[in-house]
Amino acid sequence: MSHSSTSSIYIALAAQLYDEIRFEQFLPGLREKARVERWNGSGAPSAEAVLDALQRAEILVTGWGTPSLSEALRGWSPEHSPLRLVAHAAGSVKYLLPYEAVQNGLLVSHANESLAEAVAEFTLGAILAMRRQMFLAERRFKARQPNPHYTQIHELKGSTVGIIGASAIGRRVMDLLRPWQVQLLVFDPYAPPALLEEYGASRVSLDELFRRSDIVSLHAPVTPETMRMLGAAQFQAMKDGALFVNTARGRLVDADALLRELQTGRIAALLDVTDPDEPLPPDSPFFDLENCVILPHIAGHSVEARLRQGQYAAEDIHNYLDGKPLRFQVRPERWASMA
Repeated sequence: MSHSSTSSIYIALAAQLYDEIRFEQFLPGLREKARVERWNGSGAPSAEAVLDALQRAEILVTGWGTPSLSEALRGWSPEHSPLRLVAHAAGSVKYLLPYEAVQNGLLVSHANESLAEAVAEFTLGAILAMRRQMFLAERRFKARQPNPHYTQIHELKGSTVGIIGASAIGRRVMDLLRPWQVQLLVFDPYAPPALLEEYGASRVSLDELFRRSDIVSLHAPVTPETMRMLGAAQFQAMKDGALFVNTARGRLVDADALLRELQTGRIAALLDVTDPDEPLPPDSPFFDLENCVILPHIAGHSVEARLRQGQYAAEDIHNYLDGKPLRFQVRPERWASMA
């Protein structure tokens, strides 16, 4: 069933994010179908303003900077709340609201697919740049030092690439790798056989993936099972000259174990995320390594990704108001394996 103009939308977005995703352009269309209010203060919305909005809003638009709704929605039910849809104009919703609300029927949409597109493209670029030694060559050239030796430089075509997590990002990375005719190894207990077959990928154990791969790319979500999932045994198993890329989360990796293996010079790494500190302190030993590139968590950043975030949130609000299925719905059965 479609909804009338008595529906109420509250936009609980930080002022900066509201501008970055250009949500203003969607307001005329939304106002044709519902009453629209938004947080007009500077910075992130206050918890008090959002709690007040929850008393009347049928649709809540959220994003980075929206205060957590975990307590406010803990006992959510359609009988006791006007709220029916949370349209999250960002990625993970796990910090934002409780699983039980989703389980009880609260509709939740997120823009994770938008960020997945940006991170996957970044990952491919990181792999190419690291295997061709672009970062190292640039640093040495600027310092008037000798170029990396040609034996350190590898093409991607025909490599063995290990993907940890056939997630929204992991699947897109596998898509982007198709033209390079790589051999794909996948570690993901949740990946259905049909998915691996679609990509011509082989399911392997974590240890086998590290032992056989020329390139290991991490795309697993943070869950109790994945915290510190990669440690000394995995990094020691890597081939000489192999590359480890982390655009997921630093918490998935034992940083000390990775540092020790990088300090041997045997392997290389590109880390867009770190732990326990992000950013790393200036005196971090990771910065002393020629074979490690540290970046400031930028894999998901692009003009296009921001625009898609607003577009995807608005699209699912229209879908809800028109009585259509949500395109980017967060489903309860996927909660445990989601980022």
